[in-house]
Amino acid sequence: MLGFTFENLDIKNLTQDQFIAIRKAVPLHGVVVIKNQNLCEEDLIAFTHKFGTPVLLPEALRFNNTKREHPELARVSNILPDGTLLKDHTAAEYWHSDGDFWQPGQNYIFNVLYSLIVPKVGGDTGFVDLELAYNSLSEDLKKKIENLEITVSCDEIPDFKDIKPEDRQPDALHRIKHEHIETKKIGLYLGHLFAKLNDLAPAESDTIMGQLTQAIENPANQYVHKWSVGDVLIWDNTAVMHRGMGGYQNFKRLLFRTQAFIEPMK
Repeated sequence: MLGFTFENLDIKNLTQDQFIAIRKAVPLHGVVVIKNQNLCEEDLIAFTHKFGTPVLLPEALRFNNTKREHPELARVSNILPDGTLLKDHTAAEYWHSDGDFWQPGQNYIFNVLYSLIVPKVGGDTGFVDLELAYNSLSEDLKKKIENLEITVSCDEIPDFKDIKPEDRQPDALHRIKHEHIETKKIGLYLGHLFAKLNDLAPAESDTIMGQLTQAIENPANQYVHKWSVGDVLIWDNTAVMHRGMGGYQNFKRLLFRTQAFIEPMK
């Protein structure tokens, strides 16, 4: 089942049993919501450390986080650090899995996203259950993709357009029929929808990607989160894809994001 909500938890004062319940829920449900939190940046970073080693991204991928003492933190916002509104801003409004540019195994990453300012309209975040998406495919299409792979290239990812050459990761090769490292459930792994399927003629690749895209874009396979101030979302980037749903016009929106490399639970 896609999505699970925890009520009456305080991230700053979790018991070990409470944290373990959260940790187990993330790969099982893809995305977990914890309501009504009141966190500073250090609290969010400390919570992320509980899951694993924080991902330290190059400055160009921290989205106007200017605090060098917090390289774990990315700012997801249309508000610049000086308070200026970035008008008609759009960001990550396409289906993707964060960390798809890391090599298989390294791409087992959880995201933590915390909401501080919610716009009056829009600004939702969408998620696709990749197990549901795979199960919705025809048997013929499942056979076609049985052994297919994609190459994820930083050159094709919109967020990487301003990255320095020395921060670019090598191309990563992923099977699109994906067995989850913990749950062992079968799902899709596409990285993003701009990727090309390996070892296929362009026309055939486009046809199959079009069919897979239909499964990703099917609302029956999705959960769309409507933010409230104080929401914390944690999601598994190998169990779900996500995207910003946009539509917040020029109303202010501010979230902070961290990520962690995850070791499978025993």
